[in-house]
Amino acid sequence: MIHSSHNSQNLLKQCKALLDNGELLKAQSIVKQVLINSKNDVTAIEIAFEIAIRFQDFKMAENYYNKYKIHSQNIAKQQLLYITLLETKEEHFKALDQIDSYLSEHGVNLDLLYKHGLISVKAGRILQAEQSFLNCIDNHYSNEYLTLNLGHVYKAKGDSKLASHFYKKFIAEGNHVYGVGYWSLADLKDYRFSIDDIEHMQSLIEDPSISISNAALLLFAIAKAHEQEKEFNLAFDAMNKANSIIEKHKPFKAELFTNLIKNMISDTKAIQTSSPSDKSFTPIFIVGMPRSGTTLVEQIIASHTEVESTDELQYIERIALELEMSGGYTKQINELDESKKLQLSTQYKIQIQQYFNQYQAITIDKNPNNYLHIGLIKKLFPNAKIINVIRNPLDNALSVFKQYFYNGHDYSYSIKNIIHYWQGYIVLMLHWKKLFGSEIMHLSYEQLTQEPEAEIRRILKYCELGFEPQCLTFYNSDRIVLTPSVSQVKQPINNRSVGSWKKYQNQMSPFISDFKDLIKKTNLLFD
Repeated sequence: MIHSSHNSQNLLKQCKALLDNGELLKAQSIVKQVLINSKNDVTAIEIAFEIAIRFQDFKMAENYYNKYKIHSQNIAKQQLLYITLLETKEEHFKALDQIDSYLSEHGVNLDLLYKHGLISVKAGRILQAEQSFLNCIDNHYSNEYLTLNLGHVYKAKGDSKLASHFYKKFIAEGNHVYGVGYWSLADLKDYRFSIDDIEHMQSLIEDPSISISNAALLLFAIAKAHEQEKEFNLAFDAMNKANSIIEKHKPFKAELFTNLIKNMISDTKAIQTSSPSDKSFTPIFIVGMPRSGTTLVEQIIASHTEVESTDELQYIERIALELEMSGGYTKQINELDESKKLQLSTQYKIQIQQYFNQYQAITIDKNPNNYLHIGLIKKLFPNAKIINVIRNPLDNALSVFKQYFYNGHDYSYSIKNIIHYWQGYIVLMLHWKKLFGSEIMHLSYEQLTQEPEAEIRRILKYCELGFEPQCLTFYNSDRIVLTPSVSQVKQPINNRSVGSWKKYQNQMSPFISDFKDLIKKTNLLFD
């Protein structure tokens, strides 16, 4: 029995190491073995819960949470697991209420206070997150990611100086995930790496014990450092190595994506829209490729006094998934009856209104991926405003290739796959243009940088908003920005990134003919 218990402990240690390295299937296999022999082992149940959460298998996670409640007497940990479940389901406001209620009843619990900070960031409550993290520091809370997350808070507030201070503190604390710290510095966009930074990164990358994910993030940061020094060959070499590492672990399912686009087009040859059920509510959806200027457009519109913005929300994607699981998403778009449309549109409105203290009639949802769901959006909200932001495919591809995405965007780790994804994006946008015509606004990023005032007036007119001068000086706003573009949207519009791909002309030359074809197709959106 002692041997069995000791063996279980060793297996669970292996499990945790595999989890840290992102090897979920191997970890899942081991924890299942442990639970066969020790079905009430609370540590094993907790690990199994975490694996289910990472797989986003909410039903399984809920089962493990219920088992944990039965076999563990740790009320605070039970609460933490429940809140993690709510957080993963993106029920952020419910999770925050749950934490507030627990802390009010039981007093300070630093694990829950830290979780409060993390979820507050996701809910866009940055000042609340800052307070929670600072309280954790004041109470000497031990968590290796605390200073990193405080850095993220100051980044969102547009305070690069304080953000870099906490990122450097995170690195100096000797955490085993140096790569995360250095990539966070690189992702500030306006941080300049010092010689000491570069030497430290180089020494870390040469360490044979470095983890795969750490190595990739360090290489992305090293690429940024080389680019700052105008060493473009070295920069591309580093970003190429970084992307190659991640691509092996996050392969792009190109065929699945192609089939999704084909099915969407064939199943939505015509979409019947009716009058909006709620004429007082006008959602604005900003879509396109990531790194195309969507955050810039959001900041411009959000500077208007009649508009409130949110974040890159997953709510439309969740409705699409709900439909997919109940009989096929693309086929159901046209089959939604009035009752179902009302249910889903009301569900969306309730979720988005959580972001505001009072009812907002005009809201922004800036999830670039919503270009996939324009048919669904128009079905649920016939009066929705949809702005598709389009950047030169070459510039956009390079910008995407330089960027590490923590979630999704598996196509972004190879130029070939970025081209494939772009092709699907353009084909689908041309389909939506055919169906909805001028109901969708196609906005050129380059044109916006060339004639900002004229284009901003055009955007506002499309959104049926009166002109307000502060929309021209959006960069003076103290709005929180939760995307990598935060430093860029805190300054006036400029064209510095237009034509940036030319720095890597030699490396991009094998793909030029594909990009020329993409540019030709992209131009059809403006005809």
